[in-house]
Amino acid sequence: MYIDTDWRAVYTKSENQKESKTARNPRAAHVHMAHFYNYYYVGDLNLVSDDLGRSAPLLLTFSKAQNGPKGEVLPHFHSYLELFYFESGAGIFECRDKQYPIKANDFLAVDSKQLHVQYSEKQNVPLVYYCIAVDNLHLSGRNVNCLTNRGFFLHSFENKNNLIYRNILRLLDELRERRFSYAIKVNAIFCELLTDTVRMVPQSDFEGISERTLNNYNFLNKVKNYIFEHYAEDLTLDDLAKISYMNKSYFLHQFKKLFNISPMRYLTLVRIEQSKLLLSSTDHSITQISSMVGINNPVYFTEIFTKVIGIPPSMYRKIVTGQNDK
Repeated sequence: MYIDTDWRAVYTKSENQKESKTARNPRAAHVHMAHFYNYYYVGDLNLVSDDLGRSAPLLLTFSKAQNGPKGEVLPHFHSYLELFYFESGAGIFECRDKQYPIKANDFLAVDSKQLHVQYSEKQNVPLVYYCIAVDNLHLSGRNVNCLTNRGFFLHSFENKNNLIYRNILRLLDELRERRFSYAIKVNAIFCELLTDTVRMVPQSDFEGISERTLNNYNFLNKVKNYIFEHYAEDLTLDDLAKISYMNKSYFLHQFKKLFNISPMRYLTLVRIEQSKLLLSSTDHSITQISSMVGINNPVYFTEIFTKVIGIPPSMYRKIVTGQNDK
């Protein structure tokens, strides 16, 4: 089961619940550690357009969080780019059915629409990290909100004496203190951090990959983009295969091979992602939202949403809009 990590939906659990369970059972094998220290929504602070009418890269969210062992947070994907700086602990990063060790002072960039998850390798020691969500990034030769053509980029620093970590702490300070014109300073630090990040990423992502695999990737990536733009339509596997210029069986095999997910499963996750945005930002009914994302049966929509996210859409709306706290 996959889930797009909406912070409040996944991490909402009262401290009272945790304490009471521990008090009743002091030998409990595991206390849920997934937790956010800080979370700032920054998406509405700055939006600067260039002469071509394209918006500049946008700092969407900035947060400090911690994850516990495997299973506390499920594999998920986002429409934006994510940057992680791991401050303490050690763990595993999973992407494309492979596992990669991560530790303190590792810096990780996860491209848009990549299924991934990170967790602590120890049962009682959390993996603590900063996370930055970046939207509207357009790099030459890359998909929107992507730094690489491989899905992610991982770099290890020897210690915390590096530009990335220093600028992260500067961002945290500006967002906490909110001094005069802090939004301008936040955007300036963000631009510096993003520039330093782009400079770190190798430009030759496809070295050693066969021409046929590269061509398949390009065709199938167009299918992914088509799904993202037409998810509200009645799309079938035959429709998507035609767009890829492949026969259906070969298309299905290649899509799963390159992206580790079936095309129809990917379509479902995109629809759920879009429905989450509508649930959090509009007053549309569940029936209306179901239809707007391409699922005409609201009962079936609720069933799928609950299976993917873990809670019904009505409860999700209450959590992300703060209605649960009233």
